[in-house]
Amino acid sequence: MTYKQWSDEYYESAMRVRERINLLKAEMKTAGADKLAELTNRLNIMTGMYYDCMDTARLLGKRQGEC
Repeated sequence: MTYKQWSDEYYESAMRVRERINLLKAEMKTAGADKLAELTNRLNIMTGMYYDCMDTARLLGKRQGEC
């Protein structure tokens, strides 16, 4: 597997996580107070995952030219 392919996989993962984030945000708009704290926690975790995937994709994309 090349760095480019690896980078693309991380980018695709980030896009799937972003789709889930959008669903969570939509669900939060109609959630009751008891469910809102749980959804907020899940949203925070997913947001961290999204940024981790994007950072890794960028780093791997840069590294492809170094080898």
